[in-house]
Amino acid sequence: MLKLKRMMYISGSFSKTALLLLLLSLLGKVSAQEVAGQEGSKKDTLRTFGPRFGVDLAPFIYYFTEPKIIGAEVSVDFEIYKNLYPVFELGYSSTSESEETFDYESVGNYARVGIDYNLLKAKDRAWHNTMTLGFRYGMSFFKQSSDNVLIYSDYWGNYMPDPYESSLKAHWLELTGGIKVELVSNLSLGWMIRYKFLLNPDMDPVMIPALIPGYGNGVNTSTFGFSYSVFYMIPLIKK
Repeated sequence: MLKLKRMMYISGSFSKTALLLLLLSLLGKVSAQEVAGQEGSKKDTLRTFGPRFGVDLAPFIYYFTEPKIIGAEVSVDFEIYKNLYPVFELGYSSTSESEETFDYESVGNYARVGIDYNLLKAKDRAWHNTMTLGFRYGMSFFKQSSDNVLIYSDYWGNYMPDPYESSLKAHWLELTGGIKVELVSNLSLGWMIRYKFLLNPDMDPVMIPALIPGYGNGVNTSTFGFSYSVFYMIPLIKK
């Protein structure tokens, strides 16, 4: 478990470093285009013409950690009113670790639903860059199990409890902020930082989850998360 916690700490530090580098690069591009937009028309209208689908690249980083976390996440949003984007996110995550004194596994699916508000003004509908603030409600259905757990005791003697497995449901809220920059027509790159609040930390009275899919380590009642995604908008509506 200590090894898993150290991995979570290292990956969290990596995410913060990546966030700083991405912020400096993407924010510079967005700021330059915002100035150009303000010099154009002051009319701010809907700027998307169809659903925008995204794939989060951040989970692939954890595949190369030890123990590795296997996961994937997709998202979709659509501007239903000026600067308002309902968002739906679906994902999967699993991890397993085998040590001399225990075997542990956590695997499951998660979903988030929420809304983003765009703070950037656009010169016209062809300008698709966004800087958003938003919130999410997240839910995860997952299983965790432990086996071959060895508890050392000089007084009582070494003890090996029975294998343990539980099916759990986690709920949390997120405050989000991020940037999307259109690289070419309909194709965007963006990042998002998430501050998460776990609503039911006592979901398992026997064993605290080392990994809640979509949230993180169950030891933390609040935590940060990071997404780095590629988006493609399907232009269903004519400009």
